[in-house]
Formats: sequence, C-alpha cells, structure tokens
Amino acid sequence: MSLHIPGVHFVNRKILTTAVCTALVSAVAPAYAQQAAATGSSDDVTRIETVTVTGSRISNPNVVSPAPVSVLTAEDIKATGAVNIGDLLTTMPQLATTFTMGNSGRFIGTAGVAMQDLRNLGTARTLVLVNGRRMVGASAGTSAVDTNLIPADWVERVEVITGGASAVYGADAVSGVVNFILKKKYEGANLHAQINDSQHGSFGKKFISVTGGGNFAEDRGNYALSFEHSQQDSLMFGDRFGKQAYRALRTPGSGFDTTLVGDAGNYTITSAGTFSLGSNFNPDLRYTFDRNGQVRKQRFDGAVDRNSSATCTNCDRLDNNQVLQLQPRYKRDTVSAVAGFDLNQDHRLYFEGMYSKVHSKTSSSPAFGATGNPHIIERDNAYITPEMLALIGSRPSINLARNDVDAGGRGEDTDRQTARVVFGAEGSAFGSDSNWLYDVSVNYGRTHERRRNLNNRHMERFYAGLDAVKDANGNIVCRSKIDPTHVNLAYYNNTASPDGIISPEVAASCIPFSVFGEGAISPGAANWFNVTTISKSRLTQFVAGGSLTNNNLFELPAGPVSFGAGVEYRRETSRSINDPLDISGQTFLNAIPNSGGSYNVRELWTEVAIPLLHDIPLIKSLTVGAAARYSKYDTIGSTKAWRYNLDWAINDSLRVRGNMSAAVRAPNIDELFGGQSQNFGGVSDPCDAINIRNGKDPAVRARNCAALGLPADFEDTFSATNEGLSGSNPDLEPETGRSWTAGLVFTPTFLEGFGMNVDYWKIRLTDAIGAPSFQQTADRCVDNPAGINNIYCTNTRRGPDGQIDFLVSINQNIAATETDGVDIGVYYTHDLWGGRMRWDLNATKVLGYTDFPFQEDKDETIDQNKTLGFPEWKATLRLGYTRDNWGLNWNTRYADGGLRVSNETYRSNPTSVNVYNAGSGVAHDIRGSYSIKDTGWQIYGGITNVFDSDPPVNLFGTGFGSGLYDQIGRAYYVGVNYKFF
Repeated sequence: MSLHIPGVHFVNRKILTTAVCTALVSAVAPAYAQQAAATGSSDDVTRIETVTVTGSRISNPNVVSPAPVSVLTAEDIKATGAVNIGDLLTTMPQLATTFTMGNSGRFIGTAGVAMQDLRNLGTARTLVLVNGRRMVGASAGTSAVDTNLIPADWVERVEVITGGASAVYGADAVSGVVNFILKKKYEGANLHAQINDSQHGSFGKKFISVTGGGNFAEDRGNYALSFEHSQQDSLMFGDRFGKQAYRALRTPGSGFDTTLVGDAGNYTITSAGTFSLGSNFNPDLRYTFDRNGQVRKQRFDGAVDRNSSATCTNCDRLDNNQVLQLQPRYKRDTVSAVAGFDLNQDHRLYFEGMYSKVHSKTSSSPAFGATGNPHIIERDNAYITPEMLALIGSRPSINLARNDVDAGGRGEDTDRQTARVVFGAEGSAFGSDSNWLYDVSVNYGRTHERRRNLNNRHMERFYAGLDAVKDANGNIVCRSKIDPTHVNLAYYNNTASPDGIISPEVAASCIPFSVFGEGAISPGAANWFNVTTISKSRLTQFVAGGSLTNNNLFELPAGPVSFGAGVEYRRETSRSINDPLDISGQTFLNAIPNSGGSYNVRELWTEVAIPLLHDIPLIKSLTVGAAARYSKYDTIGSTKAWRYNLDWAINDSLRVRGNMSAAVRAPNIDELFGGQSQNFGGVSDPCDAINIRNGKDPAVRARNCAALGLPADFEDTFSATNEGLSGSNPDLEPETGRSWTAGLVFTPTFLEGFGMNVDYWKIRLTDAIGAPSFQQTADRCVDNPAGINNIYCTNTRRGPDGQIDFLVSINQNIAATETDGVDIGVYYTHDLWGGRMRWDLNATKVLGYTDFPFQEDKDETIDQNKTLGFPEWKATLRLGYTRDNWGLNWNTRYADGGLRVSNETYRSNPTSVNVYNAGSGVAHDIRGSYSIKDTGWQIYGGITNVFDSDPPVNLFGTGFGSGLYDQIGRAYYVGVNYKFF
C-alpha cells in the first residue's frame, strides 16, 4: 500500500523507512506535517517512495526545500469558497495583488486574467508550473500563466517557493516558483456545486464540478476526468459604493498642500460638455449646458482649485465613477484528464490534459474629448443657439471638453481558449535493481484569444458628425456633405489625418449630432460612429525534456550522494493580429500594430546533494547541494544559472536551511518583438513653475528649463494624457538576479503537532528590462547637470507653445530592484473538545523594497516599501475545527495599508493634511460544513468578509495598490459535495 502525504510527490518504487518519511515531511514545511498528522499515524506507512519537493529535481530523503516554501492545500481552498483560484492566491503573503479579478482590466486584453507576482517583482519574473512543468502563457507576447484557468477542484496543493530557481527550472524563476500540484490519480465519482451572492449589488457566482475516475487492466492503469464550470456576474461601482466621488483639493492657506474631499472632481471636463472663454482654470469664464442644449454658467458652489489640478466640490464636474466596473462578467469551462499505466514494475506511461474556455466582458469609461484633444466646435455649427453665438463673440470656434457617456461605454468582449497536453514516461532506467531513474516528457500548449473591442470610436466618423451645419434648406447635415474640401479642425488636430479632409465614403453616410448637454448624442449617431473591432492572438509552447537521477550515486559515511541531470528544449511563439482600423489609428483605441515573434532555447542542467555529516553532537545531519543550468537562446545567446544550498538538522526539533542562487530571465516575445506603437500617459511638466522645486537639484532644473526657452513662470496647461511612442527592443539582454535565503524550521518533539519556520530572504535584480515612463523621460531631460543635450530631451518633444506634446520610450536594460524580508509560518494541530483543532499563521514582513530606475545612478532610488500595493506586513490566519461530521473554518486576511504617495513625497512634506495613508485591510471569512453519514453527501455554507469591511476612502479595488482590499463586501455561499462511490 502507499500513503498520500500532502506536500510529497512519490515518483519511484523504493522502500524507505517510516522515520525517514517523518523527518522529511517535518523538514520541508510545517504545513506538511500537520496534514500528515491529520491523515493518519506513522504506523500506517509501510511502503512509500522517494520524494521530490518544489525547488529540486532530485528525489532524496535527505533533500529538503533549499528555500522557503508556503503551501495552500485543497482543504485550504475549499475553506474559502473560492470558485477561481487566482484571487485566492493573491491573499497569500508572498504574492502581490498585481492581477486580481477586480483590477485585471487595467490593461488592454487582460480582463479576467490572474497572473501571479511573487515578491512584487513582476509577473514576468514569477514562474508558474503545473505538476512541476511549464504551462502556456495567457497574454500575447508573455509567458505569464493565467492561474484562473487551473481547475479549483483538481488542485491537491499549491507550493510557493521564494528565490531564484532558474538553475532548477530555467528562465523566469527570478523571484521564485508557484507550483500547482494537480490530481494524478482518482477512483470514484464526485459532484461539487456552489452558488454565491453578495450583500451589495447582487453580485452572484456559480460553480459546478464533476470528477470521475477508476482503474483498469488489473489496476495497472488509472484514468480520471473532470469538468468544471464557474461564472460570475459583473459588479458596477454604484451598486457597491453608491455615488462616492473623492478628489484631492488644495487646502486654502496651506501653500501646495491638498486634502482629499468628497463630492469632488475635475471641472475641465463633464458629461454635458464644458468650455472656457479664457484660462481653463478660471471658473468665472467656464460654461456648460443644460439637458436642452442651452448654454449656461458652469456651477461652482464649493471650493475650487484655480490650477492644473482643476478640482472643485459641489459643482459641475466629471464623475467617472458612474461608469466604473468593479468586477467583469466572467465564465470559465474547464475539462481536465489524467491517465497512467504501468508497463511493468520499472516503467510507467503518463498523460495530462486540460482544455479551458473563458469568456469575459468588461465595460469602461466612454471615449471623450479633453482639454488636450477637445471637440472643436466651429461658430457656424447647427446646434449653436443665438445666445451661445453672442457669448462666444468673434471667436471662430470653441474647444469643448466632454465625457461622452451618452455615446456608450467602451468595453471588451473576450473569448480565450487554452489547451495543454503532456505525454511522458518514467521509471527505472536500467532495471529494478538500478538506482538510475528517468523521466522523459513532451508538453504542448496553446492559447487562442479573440477580443471584440466594443464601442470603439471611429474617429473620422465622429468628427464628421460633430461638424454639423445647416444646408440651404435649413436642414441639419454634416458639413462634409455640402463642402467636401472643408478642413475639419477636430479631425486634423486630434488624429494623424494629414489634411483634415473627410473622405467621401464617410461623408456619404454621415449622421450629424449635438454634444451640447447630457444625452445630446442620439443613439443613431452613436451606432454609426462606434464600431466593434476585432483583435486576435495565438500563443504556443512546446517543451521536450528528459532527466536521469540517482539517489545513491555512491555512499559516504553520512549517507548516499544524490545526482541529477537533464536536457530540455523549449519553443515559444506569439502572434497578435489587430483590426485594420486599430492598426491605422482610426479608432479611439491606441494605434496598435500587428506583432509577433518566437524564440527557442536548448538547456542542460545538473543537480547534486552531498551529505557531509550525520549523528554527531549538534549535527543530526548536514547536507549541501548545488545546481547549475546552461541555456542557449536563438535570440540572446547563452545564459548560466546556479544555486548552492545547505540543510543542517541540529536535532530532531531544529533545522537550519539556506540558499544562494543566481537566476536569469530572458526577454519575452513582447519585449523583443512587440513593435512600437502609440501610447498615452499623464505627465506633470517638470518645467511648470510649481514643479521646479521638485527637481533633484532645483537650480539645475530651472537652468535647463530656461535653456529650452521656457519662462520662469511657465504653466503646464495640458490636462489630458500625453501622447507618445513606446514599445519593444530586439537588442535587449537578459535580466539577472541574485537571491539569498536563510531560515529555521522548529518542530519540537516535546509539543506534538506544533511547528514554526522563520526564513529571511533577499533578492536583487539587475539589468531589469523596462522603459522610462513618460514622466521620467520628461524629468531626466531637465534634471541632467550636463544640460539638455541628452537622449531624454530628444525624446521629450514640445510644441510651439512650450507644452509637451509627444514623448518616446522603448524597452531597455536600465533598472535594478532590491527587496528583502522575513517569512513566518506557525501551525499547531491538537485535540479539543472531542474534535481536532488546527491553527495556521502565514505572514511576511517586507524589510525593504527599493527600485533603481536607472541602475547606473545609485543615488536615484524609489523606496516602495510601505506604499500602496507594497505592504510591510501581509498575513493570513486559518483556524479549522472538526468533530464527528461537523467542520468549522475561520480565515482572516490582513494587509498593511500604505502611503498613497511615494515615500519621497511624504518625507518632503510629512505634515501635510492630505489623507496620505491608506488604512490596513482586514477581512474575516467563516465556513461551516456537515457530512451526512453513510450517504456521500456534504453540505456547507459560508460568509466572506463577515463584518462587511470597506476599503479605505477612494480606493475601490480596481488599481494595482487598491487590489489589496476586499471590494465586494459581505457575501454568502452555499454548496454541496456528493461522492457517488
């Protein structure tokens, strides 16, 4: 017989002693021992097999994880009521909330995708594995895996290992590895169904899973199949938070300090349309429209900022929250299959398969015209009233800023299909008497995505309809129909049109419309100028590899030496095909070219574990290990990675472990071949008179701004996002990382069921790939002591009025990052009141996180620690109690708050009255279950966010930092499990 122990993967048929297994389980991670204790006593173990732990390719009872490992078990997952595993993982202290279901729509094409980010070093530097093997990526141009695709009911456990693991697993494992251990064998059949609802907004979820499997060929083979369906409704801002609207307002009499106030927003753009007859920031000169299209003074009944922040309270203002979606509509269907067959006692064939189909639908803010790209309305426009004509006087046109809500919100309707198959064989290479074990496999995966970009404004059509005039008969028509040579100023100024002339095809079908007042744009006109464009992408991954391991290469006094070596070939491809309208820049969506590329890599790796000492005072065992990998890419050439590790068991209760490694990350396809395309980003002009003082050396900044020809009282009047060019670079080099870990594992023999681990970790990343932001490009232009003859000034282009109107930024190996911290894990399992009680605390304290945007400049740093999205402390506490057929779980999720601004900004003005700090996020969940004896039925129910905790003010879970907080509020779920046989 064999015993399954969570955290342990059996890979061959060697008989080991019970003592070895027990020592191993306690050494790898305390959570494993607690689960083993719950499974049965050590007397149940009669035949077990050697063990492979995440972080090592060799399977030796003397080898434990060389770096900290955190484990999420199947029972942990069930205790949360999660129907998709991605958001659950981001509650683990080691993983950042870079991609949650709520904030995944921040980028084009990523809504509903859950890519994991270990230690906040980026999703590209976190390697996600399934059963120790790679999985195809989810987003074009990258290798990052969508963990929402992993079937929740198919997971046995998730292991998260910190530190560079490139020597063991290859590129991308700079910050570590997230390894999903899925079912490999199943006998019987099981049904699992669950429904969820929320207290706010009727945010519902549904889940159903059916699993079945059995043995064949006289138990030499086993197969298992699973179907899993999960879905959720969308959740809109108003359903959860009502009409909240906050914005920073300059505090009267406090210089440049600001205060976060309610009922506030930007007054230079509204849903009714607004314009100024003078300065954009002079409220006395601003006008808007009523619902009948009549012009009136813009309302300002509260405080007003007369500067580029353009904030007012109790006024006519922008309210983007009215169209903000907190959660996308999402549906997933996944089919999984595994099979294994013993050819004989020495050789086994295996198969893994998965197919997942996802549909997500998002809505977002509508297209708009802002002060930087306004709707230009000429004075003879058909909808201008005599009163308005008198108001604008002799001006030939007005610049109208408007959030075009009545034209319909933009959105994405995405279908994503992912398939993965693995075929392999494993066993004893040279017969049952041989210590040489082999494992060979091929792994193929592909992802197809089809995205419909909804309500994507056709810019030429929009500007043609906007330019409405009256014909000779007094009918309102598009000007281009009666004057085809007229230069459409809005079309010329706000697009790449060379002449501003409306094409005959557009003119022929043009529908005129008004933009004066809320609801002014007619549905017919909106349907005409809005289009649905189609974007498609395809990713493929092929991996073939093999390994040979020997856990008794030769005997030393302290034990056998273990050795492993292997080869691997991997090919990745990605291709994105965009709609011709989007490629040409004719839509509101950024001009995005087609892109694609591929790379392949051939690799050799080896690993060794050497026991040095055994059973002497203060040394129960002492083992050292090493691993190395050589990789040859067809894009960047060769790379090397290595690792050294130490495992020192002082006695049966205390173990010391340490790790030092060098890791690499090869540039992905998008970074190399994604192409350069139009982009937009907000820039606060460093030469604005207010911003001069914010320079590293204000005198240098002032001198360089003057050299650009800008006056000392220069004012940044551009309130929209700035246009620019960003993209790939085929000449990139690999990133490199160094990591160090050292820790203690304490499992006292005098306190059965208790364990604790404390691990220090440090990771330093150099030659990091990135592009300076538009803001950094503008700043470094004028903060250079050598003057303005630098690449950053070349890439910061200004118009005749001195305003920044275009910026250029491409990928480069320019940055570095250093972070360190401490992981703490404590568990205790014991008898209580006739049942069994389990306590499990998992916490991380980040000691430091420093970005070096330009690694050659050691003095220019960004201290990210304790800012929003970079919590100092993050923890989970899980309590579980079982008695007879009853089960009760209580989970607590905690994350430190942080500064809403940078540490540098706060240090320069620590007495500001603004709400600089966002509070901590704490949410409590409860679940109860009852198993009906001798029926196979289990019923359960739970409440998430029991106390209905809200996120801090003005944080709604849709941004990177605010993803730390529960945005749903109190929610409920009930479900059943039924084992057929």
